[in-house]
Amino acid sequence: MRENVPGEKKPQNGIPLPPQIFNEEQYCGDFDSFFSAKEENIIYSFLGLAPPPGSKEEEGETATEEMEEVTEEGAEGEAEEEEAEKEEEAGEEDS
Repeated sequence: MRENVPGEKKPQNGIPLPPQIFNEEQYCGDFDSFFSAKEENIIYSFLGLAPPPGSKEEEGETATEEMEEVTEEGAEGEAEEEEAEKEEEAGEEDS
């Protein structure tokens, strides 16, 4: 497993300090990254697992997806408003 640890996580002597967290052969991270994932409630994605139904992480992903949709819709609406304002200003300048 030591060979699966990324180079930036290996110390100078070449042997990474425990704990190093793996999911099968996939390197997930060290204790610091695990602690950060735990604090941010993204432990399942850190471990490469699907969050169980009803978990905070799954709810967070759903909320994030919904916010992205709203943001995209909002950006489209703002662009249309800006175009309308530019057209109005152009019409006033022509008068």
